Amino acid sequence: MDEVVDGIFVGTESDASDEALLRKHGVDTVVSLTHSNPKTGDVTRVDVPMIDGPQNSYDAFTEAVSEVVEQRENGQRVLVHCSAGSSRSPSVAAAAITRLSETTLNEAFNQIIERRPETDPHDALVRQAAKSTEQYRD
Repeated sequence: MDEVVDGIFVGTESDASDEALLRKHGVDTVVSLTHSNPKTGDVTRVDVPMIDGPQNSYDAFTEAVSEVVEQRENGQRVLVHCSAGSSRSPSVAAAAITRLSETTLNEAFNQIIERRPETDPHDALVRQAAKSTEQYRD
């Protein structure tokens, strides 16, 4: 689990299930992008199941981004996770960062990659992030 910006973490399904790790980082909410149900203990879990790739629903993508933004705006520390923490969760986190700051999508991805080198988002998810960013800023 890596803190990619203040209060937003990107991680794996096993990170989401590690109550001690969640406590250590002060995570209040887990936004789960998998189709499984990780046990997050007493930490709030928001499920927005997504698929890694072009068959992913754009509505699910934008819902996940909105959940992260809403939680951060409410002062919550958020872990966004998928299976490996390399594609879905960094893509959602990057789009959320652009909505929460003056950061461009490219800058957000670069910051995430710097803090989480295993980041390797699917091109289709990068396109969804770009579309959601353009839609939000229009």
